[in-house]
Amino acid sequence: MSDAKVLFRKQIEVRWSDCDSNQHMRHSAYADFCAHTRVGYMIKVGMTQEWLKKQGLGPVLFKEETEYFRELFMGEMVEVTVEIGEPTGSAKSVQLVNNIYRQNGDLAARHKAVFGWFSMTERKVVELPDVVKQHMLEEQIENA
Repeated sequence: MSDAKVLFRKQIEVRWSDCDSNQHMRHSAYADFCAHTRVGYMIKVGMTQEWLKKQGLGPVLFKEETEYFRELFMGEMVEVTVEIGEPTGSAKSVQLVNNIYRQNGDLAARHKAVFGWFSMTERKVVELPDVVKQHMLEEQIENA
């Protein structure tokens, strides 16, 4: 586990409802854990539900993909990180990477998500808000 690019981290317990009939965590639960952690990061930097409502914005997901390396099981505590991903080449989107680590530190999965911001009043995707540029894109430049 490298702390070099980690913006945020969250501990989550794998629940019964996160598992499938093969007795391991279902694939969609990995994405759920990552989305939950990204929302935690957004709240940490001030992008709360109230802020989103005041700005008239909502996050919109363009693309996500997951690579699986290790199984996760009910009752296991995992750590999910938020890190800056690769530049998207657009002022309207950003990529974040979530790494999910098992209790022993092994990488269980890597999830990449490209998202932007949707204006509720204009009903279109708009440029990234300043708070996103400040917290995410500056990190991307510093860690390049």
